[in-house]
Amino acid sequence: MAVHTKLLKKDISDILGFYKIGNLLNFAGIKDGIENTNYKVKTTKNYYILTIFEERVNKKNLPFFLSLMLSCNKRKICCPKPILDTKGKLTNNFNQKKIAIFSFLNGKSKKNWTELNCFELGKTLGQFHSINKSFKEKISNEFSLGFWKEIFKKMDRSKLDSVIPGIHKLLNEELGIISLNWPKDLPKGIIHADLFPDNIFFKGKKISGILDFYFSCHDFFIYDLAITINAWCFKKGKFNQFFFNQIIKGYQSKRILTEKEKKQFNIILRGASLRFLLTRLYDSINIKKNSLVTLKDPKEYYSILTFHIQSQERFNYFK
Repeated sequence: MAVHTKLLKKDISDILGFYKIGNLLNFAGIKDGIENTNYKVKTTKNYYILTIFEERVNKKNLPFFLSLMLSCNKRKICCPKPILDTKGKLTNNFNQKKIAIFSFLNGKSKKNWTELNCFELGKTLGQFHSINKSFKEKISNEFSLGFWKEIFKKMDRSKLDSVIPGIHKLLNEELGIISLNWPKDLPKGIIHADLFPDNIFFKGKKISGILDFYFSCHDFFIYDLAITINAWCFKKGKFNQFFFNQIIKGYQSKRILTEKEKKQFNIILRGASLRFLLTRLYDSINIKKNSLVTLKDPKEYYSILTFHIQSQERFNYFK
């Protein structure tokens, strides 16, 4: 979530005219996250989230994302529910951008979490993978290996090295290694692909909702788990084995990992690290002036990637 597109009160009132969800009382931009513009909107009926879809989201895939969210709601996986407008549509256009309105989820993301939280997280992800096996719609992962190579080519070497000295050389080498070793035949299905702490809401000790489905796609289950491990099991570059163990334990309470997945986990973890390191580097050297976005630090994922590179021979994740 973020604020790229600034709206006035009249703009939001005009948008609400497409829906039967009451009249506007107040609204506020949500600064967390990077990809889309989000506003918390209070009407005479309830609270809602207004999302404006920005550049990185493929608008052709919006029907898939929104259908998946509706499917999850039906299958007892709590997430924002897309609201139909007066014509029965899930999206609208405003100032040449796609928009949608969603139900508001109660709960808060956590800045600090526990082993119990990690178990619940793993269980929720395993449930997400298992339940959505019957979801018939599929789109490929547009942010996988081919994308990593393309975004790397778009970044100037001197600018990259000004953010992290020597990073261009490391990225070039790692892209080569991952390209040669990326698996082709691991279990696949619908994945979330962005299960960061700010995309999980808790109420007390339980997860109350999953947010931001806009990178969801059809890809390796273990890749989704790797993204989650990287996001939740590192603090200041230090790996937390206890958090890892609980995520895996929770996950396997809903879906058992294959031995092949375990054997490939290091290269998958490196790929998942590289994906977010590259996009954070790209954002950091292409920031738009006057944007209200809080950028994510690429050095965090540099540390995570370095850990996995150093761990490929000597470290057993599954102790």
